Amino acid sequence: MKSIRKYNSLRCMLHCIMLAVMLIPASALYAQNSSLTIDGPLEYLENDQTALGSQRKNDQNGRPMALFKVLAPQTSGFVFDAGAVGGFLNQESYGREIWVYVPSKCQELSISHEKFGSLIFELPALREGGVYQMKLNIGGGRYVNITTSGSEANGATISVDGEVIGNAPIYNYYMSFSTYKVKAERGRSLGETTFEVKPAGEGENSQMQFVVQMIDQTPHYGNVNITVDNDPNAEIFYQGQSVGTGSWTTMLKEGTHEVVTRKADCDEGVTVFTVKPQTDNNVTAHAPAPHKGNLILEILPKSATVISDGRDTLDHFQQQALTVGTHQLDVMRKDYKTISRHINILHNETSTYTIELPAENYLTDTLAFYFGLGYTASKLSGLTGYVGGVWNRFDLQLSYTLGMSKSNNVYMYNHDADTGHELGSGNNYKMNAVGFSLGYQIRLTPRLGITPQIGYLSQVLSASVINGTGKYFDGAKASNLTIGTKILAVPTKHLYLFVAPQYAIPMSKDDTFKKVADAADFSAGGISVSAGVIFNFGK
Repeated sequence: MKSIRKYNSLRCMLHCIMLAVMLIPASALYAQNSSLTIDGPLEYLENDQTALGSQRKNDQNGRPMALFKVLAPQTSGFVFDAGAVGGFLNQESYGREIWVYVPSKCQELSISHEKFGSLIFELPALREGGVYQMKLNIGGGRYVNITTSGSEANGATISVDGEVIGNAPIYNYYMSFSTYKVKAERGRSLGETTFEVKPAGEGENSQMQFVVQMIDQTPHYGNVNITVDNDPNAEIFYQGQSVGTGSWTTMLKEGTHEVVTRKADCDEGVTVFTVKPQTDNNVTAHAPAPHKGNLILEILPKSATVISDGRDTLDHFQQQALTVGTHQLDVMRKDYKTISRHINILHNETSTYTIELPAENYLTDTLAFYFGLGYTASKLSGLTGYVGGVWNRFDLQLSYTLGMSKSNNVYMYNHDADTGHELGSGNNYKMNAVGFSLGYQIRLTPRLGITPQIGYLSQVLSASVINGTGKYFDGAKASNLTIGTKILAVPTKHLYLFVAPQYAIPMSKDDTFKKVADAADFSAGGISVSAGVIFNFGK
């Protein structure tokens, strides 16, 4: 037993030496200037069982230690030492409290801080597992209690000089000596006051008590109906909290307020509005603006029109800002083929696209079938019908001309030995023709073309009786080689206007054809000009 006592005495001496070494610098620096004090007595919290429950901690002998819940203006920088009984003590921060477990046999507690100084506090007899409250004062301030009264007082949010410090009632809040503006808010009740924290007078309790009187502010509130402009899916935020989607109905105090609308892939919309009391305030909030990117277009020809998403005309001579995502551009110009292109716009990036329109080919030159009607002007004019086809620009055409104009009258006489010359019949003639031609189509512009042609033309006379009964030389024929060209103008797709000058070179003709032609003052072949319309069906 003596050896054990000697060991404990030696251990106690070593702890004292360690404590002295730790405190010497602090004492030398802060002994005369230490501002650290204990505010009020050490308070035993009789109903607090924290140190006996799941938070229990034991000393080296397995006995539950006492728990000091230390209130301090700050929770960092303090060092607690229990001397030979417990040595340096571990500590944890819980909100505004520092939790320090102290062996129940401890008689003195050393507290130090490199800035505020140090002190040694003599402890009363501690209970095993007991919980105590200690308030440290660093000087220059006091602990205060802030409570509320009046309408909706309990649980009111308390702010000091604009900073929220908690909900009422608030106890043991350390405040430096100064004058403060205190506000209490809950629901539609508000209390505001100014109070001064100053040193305690002689005989005055070290704890200061302040009460904030709250008053119902309902007469100063107005009904507010907020609707997001053209976006029922936008989320509405007020004072940092989500309050609705698309719309929000509430009551707000008179004055200026702000709501923010948000949506994925959008820049938030901010709306500031003023509330008038005791009335309905209808507010249209700005919708979130979709994220945008930039678009640069190079369009050929430059006079083309660019339509975005079927509705918006883009000025492609300047950089455009478009919403993020995929857009359809339709680029069009008269006499050019329309091009549709999908483009992708990225957030805060510039996309560049070049689009060149191919010229529109109104003249079908790949594969087509056509028919038409025209008038052929010549010595004996007529109405001409056409059928034909185009394949890889080669144009094969069949025509039939129904004679319309009449030749000069031709009189035929019979010779009789007794009576001499006797009129046999008087006739005039029309000329029908069947023609074949092969040409090659050349495009001059998207709407103008020319087709050089070579072909064959068969001309047939049709006689009409003007005197007598005989149709002399009806059906006389002439065959011709033709050289010509067909000039095409296209006012609209599938409809052509044409002019076709042609020169027919006679190759053969009946004797009767020559006789009639000489008598009626016309000839086989020759120059003719046809004009009319063609209906084209093809690619």
